[in-house]
Amino acid sequence: MVNDQRLKSPLFVFMDESGRKESDRHFVCGFLEIEDNISFCTNLLRVADQIKNLSIRNRLARVEKLKNEGNIQELYNLAKSYNEFEMKHYHITEENRGLYGDLIKVLFRKNKFRFTAIVADRNDPLYERDQTGQFPLYLKAFKLYATKCIQTPDYIFVPDNFETDFQWNVKTGNLPLTIFPLDSKSCLQLQVADIFSGLVAQALKMETGGIPNNKDICRQPVLEIMEKEMGKKINGNMTVHKSNYYFSVWIVDWSKSKRPGHGQETQPQPSAKAL
Repeated sequence: MVNDQRLKSPLFVFMDESGRKESDRHFVCGFLEIEDNISFCTNLLRVADQIKNLSIRNRLARVEKLKNEGNIQELYNLAKSYNEFEMKHYHITEENRGLYGDLIKVLFRKNKFRFTAIVADRNDPLYERDQTGQFPLYLKAFKLYATKCIQTPDYIFVPDNFETDFQWNVKTGNLPLTIFPLDSKSCLQLQVADIFSGLVAQALKMETGGIPNNKDICRQPVLEIMEKEMGKKINGNMTVHKSNYYFSVWIVDWSKSKRPGHGQETQPQPSAKAL
């Protein structure tokens, strides 16, 4: 008799981050859990293509304008700066934010997923920047996720590309079957993780008194659509559990450090029930 466990597809967990710069107050690692990747991508394909096609049309219009103006230098700069299309929180504009709003609606209404954002607040008085850079925050987020959030031992972890010398030295918790880094440009699920993480970071920036810049103001309607879909504002620790999705935010409590005052050793203490 065939073992049913061998026929069961493993869970895929996609991770992307927002707020990597030390000047950003909130560092957010978002973990997106998906069981049926085919259905997830199929449901998003139409609106994702609309966003992509709008980007292509705008770029072609820009090229034609520069050609007509004879602006060779700007044409060269445009060609030099070309990047393969991907949806990102950072790419939301006044022109495409309606489509990104549609994307959010499809995500919450037609898909099954679990999303966990683990947040490091750099303004916390007990936070200390590790002198080796941002790697400890990535690693800490993954360790917290593996020990506190993920419930199944059968999952494949898919982070966005990291530097080649990044060391995944995690030895406790529910560790994945394998770690399979991908480039977000080729992975729709990672792009969704980026959008969710960016919107969480923006919401927390606004709630903690951050001064919105023009890009924040432009993206605010998309954030409001997401909060309306969940029926809850993102203003700290929170959990929303519906029949088809689970969305939670954990703010790391630096006071729970094993070594007081050292931010890299803390454990999250969410006010709502964790995953």
